[in-house]
Amino acid sequence: MGTAAMQSNEKGKAGTGKTTREYRIDIFMAWCKSCGICVAFCPRKCLAQNEDGSPLVTHPDLCTGCGWCEIHCPDFAISLREVTDGKVQGEEEAE
Repeated sequence: MGTAAMQSNEKGKAGTGKTTREYRIDIFMAWCKSCGICVAFCPRKCLAQNEDGSPLVTHPDLCTGCGWCEIHCPDFAISLREVTDGKVQGEEEAE
């Protein structure tokens, strides 16, 4: 497999009229060297490290899609994509 993926389930506050967005955080474990940079730079604390130091998406519902984890990963092992109408941006539908 090699890829850890989590989808956020962020919900808006009732009655605020604000549009909420959902994001999927993909970690390509084959490329990840477990440096912890993505965890350190996540302002919403969506990521944590397991006992081996590998990153885990622990709070996908808090993700705002800022992209700091993706931008700061030195190995390009993490990507962030928006989920629209239940579909992850950039994914093809299987026929």
